[in-house]
Amino acid sequence: MIFDLLFIFFARIIDVSLGTVRMILTIRGDKYIAALIGFFEIMVYIIALDKVIGALNEPPKLILYCAGFACGVLVGMYIEERLALGYRGLQVITDYAHYDLVDYLRAQGHGVTTWEGNGREGSKLIINIFLKRNLASQVEEEIKERDEDAFIVFMEPKHFRGGTMRMKK
Repeated sequence: MIFDLLFIFFARIIDVSLGTVRMILTIRGDKYIAALIGFFEIMVYIIALDKVIGALNEPPKLILYCAGFACGVLVGMYIEERLALGYRGLQVITDYAHYDLVDYLRAQGHGVTTWEGNGREGSKLIINIFLKRNLASQVEEEIKERDEDAFIVFMEPKHFRGGTMRMKK
């Protein structure tokens, strides 16, 4: 009985975590890897479901099945954060007084595009940056160090081509 309960709980963590990664890959367009992960995800899911479906009158199994799902969501998000798959776009809105930020970002090897915008308090500098997702938090911190009032919007681009991208890891 204990083995079944542990199996149900951990199987759900595994299948939901795989599902989270599969969805990210699907959104990114990595269809073959997503399909392969989906194969294993559904296999684990069906095996775990089989252990519960005939035992709906056993509340511990149902509770651990649901708890495994909830934990799987958290584990899947953790895995996805660590993998940091893909790219992220940052749009930064700041005052022209912080134009040195553009030079700094370019010196770091980031592709940067700028243009002028108009906000409630006058002219603004708009900076667009696309970079590997694992660099986004670091670049955000560097921007905040240079301009704590910068307005930063994070974007999840699905496809792009051309332009200047940082080639280092």
